[in-house]
Amino acid sequence: MSIYRRSVHTGATRRNRGIPAALAVGGLAVALSVTACGSSSSNSEPAGLATGAAQSINNAQYSAADAQAKTRLDPAPGSFLLGKTTVTTLASTTPANGDVNPYAIWPVSADMGSLHSGDVLVDNFNNKSNNQGTGTTIVDVHPDKSVTVFASLPANLPGCTGGVGLTTAMVVLKDGWVIVGSLPSTDGKIDTSAPGCLIELTPTGQVAGTLTGDYLNGPWDAAVDDQGDTATLFVTNTLNGVKAANGAQVNKGDVVRLSLHQTPTTAPTVTAHTVVADSLPEREDASAFVKGPTGLALDPSGKLYIGDNLGNRVATVDNALTRTDSAGAGTTLSSGGQLANPLGIALAPNGDLLVANATNGKIVEVTPAGKQVGEYFANEDVAQDPPGNGDLFDLVVNQTKDGILFVNDDTNTLSLLH
Repeated sequence: MSIYRRSVHTGATRRNRGIPAALAVGGLAVALSVTACGSSSSNSEPAGLATGAAQSINNAQYSAADAQAKTRLDPAPGSFLLGKTTVTTLASTTPANGDVNPYAIWPVSADMGSLHSGDVLVDNFNNKSNNQGTGTTIVDVHPDKSVTVFASLPANLPGCTGGVGLTTAMVVLKDGWVIVGSLPSTDGKIDTSAPGCLIELTPTGQVAGTLTGDYLNGPWDAAVDDQGDTATLFVTNTLNGVKAANGAQVNKGDVVRLSLHQTPTTAPTVTAHTVVADSLPEREDASAFVKGPTGLALDPSGKLYIGDNLGNRVATVDNALTRTDSAGAGTTLSSGGQLANPLGIALAPNGDLLVANATNGKIVEVTPAGKQVGEYFANEDVAQDPPGNGDLFDLVVNQTKDGILFVNDDTNTLSLLH
């Protein structure tokens, strides 16, 4: 799902490298098979990395804290990553208006409105000029790999402070309502950013309303526990105190729990809100717009997992559905090792966590006990340093529970690891 969600090289001038012609025509699917090599070794290229890119990995400019992340960790027996060696590019995520920088992914599992089971929704954070916080479209990737626009929003929306810039905070409720976060900017810079809102859309992509309040300030990612007419929505906030800090890190990022009530004909309303985590590090970033708490995942026991990007860790909050106070910065589940500035998080069918690295293009698997049990180099773009830097953001398990959908910010495409 974040922070590094853009088609740029960290520290370099923002740019969009565009979509290869082979990927832009009719959503053509292109498969790249890579066989994992041998046993674990710090001297061999990570799983998923093509041999030709190995030297780039060896020479990559990792920070001391992230150095371990360039080594190899073969998926362990029983891991969800085990046996997944093929990346298939499904479709371009850039609609006719030119929006780029795909963020959120939502696999649709039921027919409702213009959405059909098997569809995948993807939203865009940047406009065609590649300005961050200005993307206004959600595309629908269909099972036949064709793409249509599900929603095209106005740049300025009444009730959404600062305009529209769609983030990774997107969910689809059982009643058909789509909720998507906006962290807007007028020119792609943090100075013109605003608190934004959560935008409510009908199952046909029409704006039905907005959710705002002092508990929402730069909604960045989301997770939901959906009970039908009620739902519990968790949202990360990444703008608290950031603009006033003038580039310095502040420990003010938080996660808010929103209690929602809705019906098939009445848009969600917030009936209660509680901060369940706070004191998480965040700061503005010239190439990444903002860094802070990003990915969220909720397990059946009610434990919430948080991708603490600047803390380079996955944190947990116990009893997230029922607690009445904040767990502070949470309890560290896993840090360092193969993790390198985690962004998106997804819960795998085996109960493990799948974590997207911002610093490189790796997907890292972590058990509920915090053990890292495998990695796969899903995006090996050697034009970045390290390879894949800034290109992998959100990820989810697909509808058939046998693969991982992820977005490539360098090519503006949706891909499947299987």
